[in-house]
Amino acid sequence: MAASEANLETAKRNLERTELRAPYAGRVREKMVDVGRYVSTGTTIATVYAVDIAEVRLPLPDEELAYLDLPLDYRGVQRPNAGPRVTLRGSFAGQVFEWQGRIVRTEGEIDPATRMVHVVAEVQDPYGRGADPNRPPLAVGMYVEAEIEGRLVEGIAELPRAALRGRDQVIVVDAEDKVRFRTVDLLRSTSTSILVRGGLEPGERVCLSPIETATDGMDVRVVGDTPERES
Repeated sequence: MAASEANLETAKRNLERTELRAPYAGRVREKMVDVGRYVSTGTTIATVYAVDIAEVRLPLPDEELAYLDLPLDYRGVQRPNAGPRVTLRGSFAGQVFEWQGRIVRTEGEIDPATRMVHVVAEVQDPYGRGADPNRPPLAVGMYVEAEIEGRLVEGIAELPRAALRGRDQVIVVDAEDKVRFRTVDLLRSTSTSILVRGGLEPGERVCLSPIETATDGMDVRVVGDTPERES
């Protein structure tokens, strides 16, 4: 009887050891074993990932880093608080859905092939339903686009791209309707507009019309101005 009871306890203990529990809420991504198979120490039986948060790697070109407050890691320095907010957009079943997150860190190296810097965005509870009941989970493997919150800059003038002459000049029309070339400090330029952070005064008029042979001090007539009548 004693031997049978001991064997029963051993069998119960062995049965408990066949059940493995992850220390977090997660999902099984891949299974390597099946029922009835014998495994030994060190055998990989499954791949499990956590679902409390999702991390998304976002590649950024070097020239874009100047417009973001990214959390940089330095040796011996405590990591700062979470970085800028980020909105992720992905398409599912023909509709576009959004998830909100934050940039939490930057990777410690630059991609040698693309020269991109990778930042990591963190989304809380990616498999939760959220405010939109029709939004699908932010599943592993889904393609998304990211919109990262940039730095707040004051005193910026936005002009159409056509206003830029050469590399960093614009044409200003002074109070006497004369053309003046002005070198400006560009913060950023895109295919449609430029952002000027220095070189212009409030109320100044910037020429947007293409002038092929403009010279400094040349007289012009501004569209919309009423010409003076001769007496």
